[in-house]
Amino acid sequence: MNREQNPFTHSYGSAGQAYINMNWADKAIDNYSFENPSEYVYKIIGVRGSGKTVVLSDIIKYFREDDSKKKGWIVYDLSSARNPLHTLVSYLANEDFLQDSKKKLKTTIGASIGLITATINTDNSANAFYYDDEVELDKLLNRAFEKGKKILICIDDISKTDDTVAFCSVYAKYIRAAKPIYFICTGLFSNMESLGRVRNLTFFRRADTIEVRYLSDVSVTTKYKKLLNVDIEEARKLAIETKGYAYAYQVLGSLYFNKKPSESLEDLIDEYDEILFTESYEKIWEELTEGERNLIRIILEHKDRATILEQMEKPKNYSELRSSLIKGGIIRETSRGKVDFALPHFEEYVKYYC
Repeated sequence: MNREQNPFTHSYGSAGQAYINMNWADKAIDNYSFENPSEYVYKIIGVRGSGKTVVLSDIIKYFREDDSKKKGWIVYDLSSARNPLHTLVSYLANEDFLQDSKKKLKTTIGASIGLITATINTDNSANAFYYDDEVELDKLLNRAFEKGKKILICIDDISKTDDTVAFCSVYAKYIRAAKPIYFICTGLFSNMESLGRVRNLTFFRRADTIEVRYLSDVSVTTKYKKLLNVDIEEARKLAIETKGYAYAYQVLGSLYFNKKPSESLEDLIDEYDEILFTESYEKIWEELTEGERNLIRIILEHKDRATILEQMEKPKNYSELRSSLIKGGIIRETSRGKVDFALPHFEEYVKYYC
């Protein structure tokens, strides 16, 4: 049994010892490091398993370090499955520098307006009165700004819900007022597009984008060579199997690390495929539109634009669907007018299971 710790991981949002830093986080970190950042909002997009959450974690880690804290930075990592607006109010109300603003909240959902309403009992009064998160947030933020605080709000895997729409609607006014409160979120391209189409969320649609694409072929090869103690030829074979897809890089590295001495790379492929198909591709396929699925089925047999258009029922939709699949990290352009699959063994998954 190999008693060394496996440097590769399947854990969501973690890259472990095998982390390959492609410097995608630097764009946001560099911008926010200026006294007056030029961008307020960043959308981190990429296919599931590409490492979006790891990039967000890098940004959060940087602005939670002591040097950033000394400059007034506070980071709030909010859940997309909860009510971001209400959670932000609660976090702020519990800050040490706002102790006198603490309140005990008894929440109920204000369904008619899509926001949280609540009854507040202050520590020195039992009287209940009308409460609104937006009003309370204004008070708390103004106190924070007076104390020189700069706030970074992060939401992982965002999608269009009543709560996220309400949060983004409220957040927009702070951009208009040029307040030092910034916003970064990760999500699928399709979910970002859906949220950006909401009528009053123009800022979100126009926000700068960080695309988490493929890991460097050279970096993957180098990591495999070092962490798996194999020669360059074997490391290259492994790297080619991943196509630079971060999740595949971790899965194949983990399998190879734990393989028996008598096993070769070829012996691992079936298990490698099973993990990719069940843990990643099933979810990816489920989230595609029927139009995207039909285009993918055509690309199985035809890779050039002219032939694809001939096979499509509605050729006029090709450009939009192609763009969506490229931005979603499913396919990539290999040469002018030609596309192919960006994910390793995705062609086999579609062919045999879809």
